Amino acid sequence: MNRRSRLIWRCRRGIREMDILLLDYLEAHYDEASADEQDTFEELLEETDLDILAWIMQKTSPDEKYIKLIAFIRESVTNSRKTSN
Repeated sequence: MNRRSRLIWRCRRGIREMDILLLDYLEAHYDEASADEQDTFEELLEETDLDILAWIMQKTSPDEKYIKLIAFIRESVTNSRKTSN
């Protein structure tokens, strides 16, 4: 299994909304990201769904290393809502 296939598999979570958010990031932004940002995304995939969702919904603060990535994902969601209206 190649790296991309493994990432797609790891983006499949127990919460459908998480699948969508993570797969959207992977498809739209992962390839353009720096190597450090790619590593951070892969580390994020090790976190629990509930933690990631709480960070995106701003219920709790993410670990320092995820702040930029979570903000980017949150902004992407906000922008996609604006364009779909």
